[in-house]
Order: sequence, then C-alpha cells, then structure tokens
Amino acid sequence: MTQQNLIDLGLNESSTLKKVYETAHAIQQAIHNRDGESLTSILKNYIPMGNAMDTAISTLKKNRSSVVASCSSAFSNGAIEGINRKIKTLKRACYGFTNMSHFRTRILLIVK
Repeated sequence: MTQQNLIDLGLNESSTLKKVYETAHAIQQAIHNRDGESLTSILKNYIPMGNAMDTAISTLKKNRSSVVASCSSAFSNGAIEGINRKIKTLKRACYGFTNMSHFRTRILLIVK
C-alpha cells in the first residue's frame, strides 16, 4: 500500500480530518506560491472545528499582515536563525567559556 493510499483511506474515514488536511494543504500551497490574497481568503473563510487546527489558524490570523508580507517578499531570516541556533547549541554544550575570545573563536569556526 502506498502512502497516498493510506492518506486517502484516512481521509475517507473522517470528514473532519479531510477538512483539516485540505485546509493545511491550501495554506501550504498559498505560501509556497507566494499568493497572499489566497492565504487571506483561506483564513477569512475558515470555520472552527474544535481541534488543534483552530489554534494554528487563530495564530495565523493574529499575524496575518506579517505572513502575507512574507509571501510577497523574497527575503528570509532563515540563515540568521540557523546561526543563532548553532550558537545556542554551542553555549549549551560547553557550559560556558572562561575566556570570551575562545568562545568568539568557536562561534566563528562553527559559522564558517
């Protein structure tokens, strides 16, 4: 049985799961296609179903202007966030450095 067959089987069994699945994929597709109007339409027309998707949709509605702006912009802070994660991981792993210059050197070695 393929993954698509399993998905289809699950979606046929539960209408709630089918609505959540379709909504999630519509949101994902709108963001992937950088279509802010479609995303806004999906968020406005969403009907709460009493599940975890309601929380995700309400968060997207609260931050709608930022999310729509990110759809229209080609810029991303993903690289900076990745560097920040590496630095935080280094800090956790080393339990602090006695010398700040050693810590800075380790950061520069990791980032490059």
